[in-house]
Amino acid sequence: MLHSFAAPRLRQSLLAAADEVVLLVPAAPGSTPTSPPALADRVEVHTYGSPLEAVALARKLHREAPLDAAFSVWEGAVETAALITEALGLPGCTPEAARAARDKSLASACFRRAGVPHPRSWTFDATAPGAGVEVLGQCVDGRMVVKIPRSTNSQSVMLVRTRSELEAAMSVIRQLYRAEASDNRLADLYAPTDDTAMVLAQEYVSGAELNIDLLLSENSHVVLGVFEKHPAAGPTFGEVHSVHPVSLSPADVGRAVDVAVQAARALGATRGAAHIELRVGDRGPVVIEGALRPGGFLTPLAVERLTGLDPLAALARLMVEGTLPEVPPVSADRACLYGAVNVERPGRVVCITGEEAARELPGVLLLDVIKKPGDVLVTLPEGTDYHIAAFLVEGESRSAVEATAERIRGVLKAELEEVV
Repeated sequence: MLHSFAAPRLRQSLLAAADEVVLLVPAAPGSTPTSPPALADRVEVHTYGSPLEAVALARKLHREAPLDAAFSVWEGAVETAALITEALGLPGCTPEAARAARDKSLASACFRRAGVPHPRSWTFDATAPGAGVEVLGQCVDGRMVVKIPRSTNSQSVMLVRTRSELEAAMSVIRQLYRAEASDNRLADLYAPTDDTAMVLAQEYVSGAELNIDLLLSENSHVVLGVFEKHPAAGPTFGEVHSVHPVSLSPADVGRAVDVAVQAARALGATRGAAHIELRVGDRGPVVIEGALRPGGFLTPLAVERLTGLDPLAALARLMVEGTLPEVPPVSADRACLYGAVNVERPGRVVCITGEEAARELPGVLLLDVIKKPGDVLVTLPEGTDYHIAAFLVEGESRSAVEATAERIRGVLKAELEEVV
């Protein structure tokens, strides 16, 4: 398993499905990779400095004690895991599939070739004179979404409708491409190899937005969960919350699932997880983005609360044994919502209040205040540090969990000061 840190819950899930776990964690920038002591009798931890170092390390470990599977549930290591998979001859997606899933412009081409419903898309260089003006003129209703193809966590994703909005968006994207890792913790995910600043532009698609999580074997699949995102109409598209049940009919959900599976296969999915985001409106299901990993944030916890199935343990069993789990149906009187408390402007945290009151609200299963005094918050589109807390809520109806989510946001507040 490759992950950004030795998360306790991740280790617990893996140990429920595997005899032994080797956890590969990237070393901090500028540090020397080391081998920390094992975190448990059955967990061995190593750090690595680059993808090639990770592959060399995996080869060495494989010679000492053969590995049955290598994979990542973290976006930043999906490509490295695929390189290891190929090097060791293990089941899982190829490096080409991993690259297609990580680079939204490559994914768009995959969807187009496979006939997967997808917004009309273009690529261009943000440093070129008049970048994107011609493309904006081709959008039927005058709305276009622009993004860095390899960005994640909604960073750089912006809605533009006018030439002035387009120029402002291009300025942001050029700045992001020039950012150093010390200023932008995700900069290494899309570091340019030349002087260009590539942009993916997509025609805006309206409709309810779904997150669909899948596990796939070579010839079959199961649906772990279907969640509906809180509506986002721009100009940025921050994560607010996702909820089950969704507002669509069973027939519409079924069609969306079919398209999600087509999208995962179009990316090159064989054995592993997929997280597909779609909008469902007048055009039917339209794939916005896809990833060959489980849903991030609190998605696995929400799936487990609804189904009783630990999706990360199920993924580990799938990768080792090739077997898909049986996913229990969700009871009609079960609703679950996972979300965040966000800030709308950048600044330094002075204090966060209302935590105890939020914890006492009905149905709150988890409330994690993830920021503390002194932390600097950078909001979208430039940054991704706009959450001050994450929460998971359970109830008997969608309206009940959404009401609790709004009450959490009403009582949990951050006082910010300007960063000089």
